[in-house]
Amino acid sequence: MGAVGNVLGVVAIFLGRIPTPGVTQVALDFSSLAVVIVAIFAGWRLGALTGLIAGIGPMIMFGYVFGSTGIITVFLPIGKALTGLSVGLISQVMGSNRKSRAPIVIATVLIGFVPEAVLTWFYFVILVPFFVPGAFATLVLVKAWAEMIIIAFLTVALIGNAGFRAFLGRLVTGQNFQSTKFG
Repeated sequence: MGAVGNVLGVVAIFLGRIPTPGVTQVALDFSSLAVVIVAIFAGWRLGALTGLIAGIGPMIMFGYVFGSTGIITVFLPIGKALTGLSVGLISQVMGSNRKSRAPIVIATVLIGFVPEAVLTWFYFVILVPFFVPGAFATLVLVKAWAEMIIIAFLTVALIGNAGFRAFLGRLVTGQNFQSTKFG
């Protein structure tokens, strides 16, 4: 799923660049979709690991290919790992993988993104100005929240799909996602 996250991130970054004056590294990034799915269904450990792996492609794209922030983009996989950790823990507490109700899943995803949003704010307000002139933290955070809202609804749609649950049942041994009620 980490590889799926990288593909979702890199392809979206190539196709979803947002034109902004003076800044070339604002683009859509849906790599967190894989992170959220793994965190909800396989737990916080695998969610955090998937976040670290899924953040590598976007880190390279934003740090070196389209951007000029270089090594400090290591915070991107760390942020995705925080999302995987948070969503996994919240999911475990709320039972999002058992009680797949749309509001619970959406709340889990959005609340689980808060630690990464705080890290993103720190990254863009404190670190990025050393490398890229001009402040665009607000734009990036608005874009990130919009992505996470889309990801939350995509997650709800995927969880409600019997074929997807069957696929997850083959990936995560010992779990039966076939009987998961959705409503």
